[in-house]
Amino acid sequence: MSVSPRLVGLLALIALLPVAVFTVLRSDWVVVVSLVNVLLIAGSLAIAMSPHEGHHEPNGA
Repeated sequence: MSVSPRLVGLLALIALLPVAVFTVLRSDWVVVVSLVNVLLIAGSLAIAMSPHEGHHEPNGA
């Protein structure tokens, strides 16, 4: 199954919906931590699945 990076990014950003609900129900520092976590995960997935230039050997050769 081939999944595009845009689709993964969209799915990761859908996780902002529960954070928004959490923000309405509770205004605390925990909401900020949740938001930062969702953004870090979405950014990490986007970087991991993005195309990279060149071919590098795992052993550095």
